[in-house]
Amino acid sequence: MDRLEPILSNNRISFYRLLGDYTGKIQSFVASTPFSRNILNRPEVCGCRFTNALRRAITLALKHFPVKDAIAGLPPEKISVVHFLRSGLNFNIRDGLYGAFGFNTQLSSFLTSQRQRDQYGRWYIKDDQYRKLEIPNGVSFFIGEIVATGVTVENGFDIIFRQAKNLGREVENVFFFTIGCHKIEKTLRKYDTLFRAAFPGYRNTYLVYLEGKFHLTDSKTRVSIKIQGTDLMRSPALLAPEFELSQFKSLAPSLERCVIYDGGARAFNVPDYLQDVRSYWEKMEELGRGGMTLAEALGERWPAQEYELPFPDFRKAKSKTWMKTSPGLLRKLYRVHGDRWTDDFRRRAATSQALVTLCRRRLRSLQLS
Repeated sequence: MDRLEPILSNNRISFYRLLGDYTGKIQSFVASTPFSRNILNRPEVCGCRFTNALRRAITLALKHFPVKDAIAGLPPEKISVVHFLRSGLNFNIRDGLYGAFGFNTQLSSFLTSQRQRDQYGRWYIKDDQYRKLEIPNGVSFFIGEIVATGVTVENGFDIIFRQAKNLGREVENVFFFTIGCHKIEKTLRKYDTLFRAAFPGYRNTYLVYLEGKFHLTDSKTRVSIKIQGTDLMRSPALLAPEFELSQFKSLAPSLERCVIYDGGARAFNVPDYLQDVRSYWEKMEELGRGGMTLAEALGERWPAQEYELPFPDFRKAKSKTWMKTSPGLLRKLYRVHGDRWTDDFRRRAATSQALVTLCRRRLRSLQLS
């Protein structure tokens, strides 16, 4: 079972150590910031506003990185920031390093690793011809990418590994920042082993999830609308407490099809991206008109069943995954759930009209974006 252990918390960022049975030698963390919570809860934040918000979240994660001097002590000219085109551009780690540490001479690498489904529904890499990799000796790679199936990242790591070996360049560290799921851990464990075997000076692999380790939809995911192998869901998932708390500010975030949708289109093809989000809410409205209630929709995507328990049992259930969590934060979470699920709200949520009304309101807000 994965668990979160708090490391630091202030009004700008919280960091948690991710503990689990399969982390291996990878040092894994979850970071929560106001900027990343905003973009994961509000799909209408798109284009330049999306990229800028994600950069600010990454800058905070770099500046407050929980391993002392792991980044600040690196020579900038030994850093290569790898961008998987095109969603990886949004993480803007190059500028984040400048904002966090004043680094100005770090290198940037670019490569395509575009996935596509075959006729049997399996993912494969369609395009990875463009490669501009900068690999100084003793390099530390910094990578930011949205990870669903992990096919894109695994292909990219294979290219990076082979080129570093062919050039005879030592690799010292990998720092990976993601909005993603467990698939990235398998890839990082694999290449951590390969890097340690091939490069005697290899030190560490670091993984930072933003806001949580999300659930990737598969054939067993019981929701009415999904894109299998693409959608990253809030439940069942391991969320930062701050992100979980943010789910109670409004209803719409918990019902989104995916926490991030298409990161590349969200920044670089906004009309197509917004149509994708609108299409989902149009389908949800159809379900509402067909009789699905708001409570049923929430039950699919954000069941939050432990909140229905008495507080001592709720606290016990949460402590299994949130270690040493502040009692005040747990009480606040329990309270905001109760503030939402009043008797009046339960009556309204038991109707399909409540879901239809929410969908129409959501579609209007997306039209204005």
